[in-house]
Amino acid sequence: MKKHVLLIIVTLALGLSGVGCNKSGKLNTPSTFKAPSGAMELKLKWPVGERIVQSFDLKVNSEMTVPNQPAPIKQDITMGQEYGLTVLKENPDGGHEVELEFLNVRMKMDQEGRTMMDYDSAKKSTGDKANPVAAMYQKIIGAKIQYFMDASNQVERVEGVDALVDRLTTGGAADMTAGFKSMFNEGYLKQIMDGGRYLPSKPVQPGDTWPIQMEIAEGPLGTMNVDNTVTFQSWEQRGKRNCARLEFQGTFKSKPGSDTKMAGMSMSISDGNTSGVAWFDPELGMVIDTTMSQDMKMNITMPVNRRGNAAGKPQTITSTIKQEINIKLESVK
Repeated sequence: MKKHVLLIIVTLALGLSGVGCNKSGKLNTPSTFKAPSGAMELKLKWPVGERIVQSFDLKVNSEMTVPNQPAPIKQDITMGQEYGLTVLKENPDGGHEVELEFLNVRMKMDQEGRTMMDYDSAKKSTGDKANPVAAMYQKIIGAKIQYFMDASNQVERVEGVDALVDRLTTGGAADMTAGFKSMFNEGYLKQIMDGGRYLPSKPVQPGDTWPIQMEIAEGPLGTMNVDNTVTFQSWEQRGKRNCARLEFQGTFKSKPGSDTKMAGMSMSISDGNTSGVAWFDPELGMVIDTTMSQDMKMNITMPVNRRGNAAGKPQTITSTIKQEINIKLESVK
């Protein structure tokens, strides 16, 4: 049960993530952009041949209330990913083809003060081969996905998802492979490229506000309904770059889908609240840094199997979750 809870939390965290920042290459060059006196368009740019390295860092603190347990179970998870994006081609219609490569991954989980897992692909250990989670995560490194995007920066299709899932799950234990399949689904992989989700559809200036409503595929959680309000707060220097400071806040909750049951389980998210800041660099055409805080309640209902007999009365595990997310561009060259 605890393995499933861990994978579900990680899947959620990845699904709710946005876009990020950069510390070298073009990011280390002072902006030449001067903020206009009026409104301007904030739009992503994909120069052919550009190579972007982006990082994702997540901290999750949760308390799980389990039936017949005397006290809530406390879990602390830290997770990170780094991946490269290479712009391969610009199409005649204004769309682009972009290749993603997974560069490294790390994950640590502490439960009730004890370290249950600690893995970093950049720090290989002799015990990794005997660790089923480490063995599966190691397979991510070097894996590639190709995106085909339209002129509005929407992902039209993704190639390589099935090959990635096969790569991750071949030879793995059944309970672990099910979690990885639900985590690295097409919906999640599309979200990595959804860098423009908080950008407005028309020219804006400081003081302007616009709504963002989204439905995001979340694997075993079904569909996440997100309702945010974004405010262009000001022009602000971020490192050496002159950026639009976009502040956002809102709510989210899950809606069950047709394939949300996994091993007899059902899951839902409620009381979701989010707030954060994204810094958009109009000269580079990228969000260079995003920080986000999220609070939510997760309910997991599953049948109780009593000594191999038929499942008994279902039980519900309730988790109160707090997340801190930071997504940055590490280099743009």
